[in-house]
Amino acid sequence: MTVMWEFLTFQRMASGALLQLVFWAGVGGCLFGAYTLYKLENWAWPFPLLLGPILVRVVCERAIIAFRSYDRLVAIEGALMARPERAAR
Repeated sequence: MTVMWEFLTFQRMASGALLQLVFWAGVGGCLFGAYTLYKLENWAWPFPLLLGPILVRVVCERAIIAFRSYDRLVAIEGALMARPERAAR
């Protein structure tokens, strides 16, 4: 129940899981595109087959880095809030 509440109040991000779905959809699109080019007897069909998934991976990783850095900052903030205040010098 707590996880659902965190999700509904935007304390937990859904984009990380959605990016994984976007990645696999992109890989599927690359495979479908390569197959279509192969069936059309186009000479360029190996490019989306080999380079497409790599490009989709790089784009998704750049987006995931943003969300992971946010999670790390939240963890640092939580650790700093849990620490007792130091006495003023």
